[in-house]
Amino acid sequence: MQVIERTLSEFLRHPKEIVAELDNSDVVLRRRSAPALHLCRADREDARSEAFSGITRLLRHLSLHHPAAVGTSLREAYPWTEYLPDEELAQFVEEFARELAAAASVGEFKPVAQFLHEWKATAEVYTDPELLRILSGPIEITHGGRVPRPPG
Repeated sequence: MQVIERTLSEFLRHPKEIVAELDNSDVVLRRRSAPALHLCRADREDARSEAFSGITRLLRHLSLHHPAAVGTSLREAYPWTEYLPDEELAQFVEEFARELAAAASVGEFKPVAQFLHEWKATAEVYTDPELLRILSGPIEITHGGRVPRPPG
């Protein structure tokens, strides 16, 4: 699928031309100081959503019945998983499949991006022995005194 990039200003000046481009491609509208907008036909988006849901169900099934194979595949897709110990990788595989299934069921994928960000941070901790030692040890909880009321 081809993706055409236009500016929001172009869309506002020539909406019919840009809507006509949606017959054969998606359109990304770039905006100044704001995230881009993605325009696509609803039938294409429905097809993508259905395909993604099927892939998610397949991955969930594979992670339950063949976790080692899924783990190997995820190591290729996300090279930073190489730093995860085997037990952490197994947990990542199982949680990743569940996270994708949950996201697909509600059509919201920001939690998947956050999930991957957090696991990558975990892998980064395993690359630094001193940080790993600090974060793996007990956390000393101290209680300070009473917090004074702010003036005003």
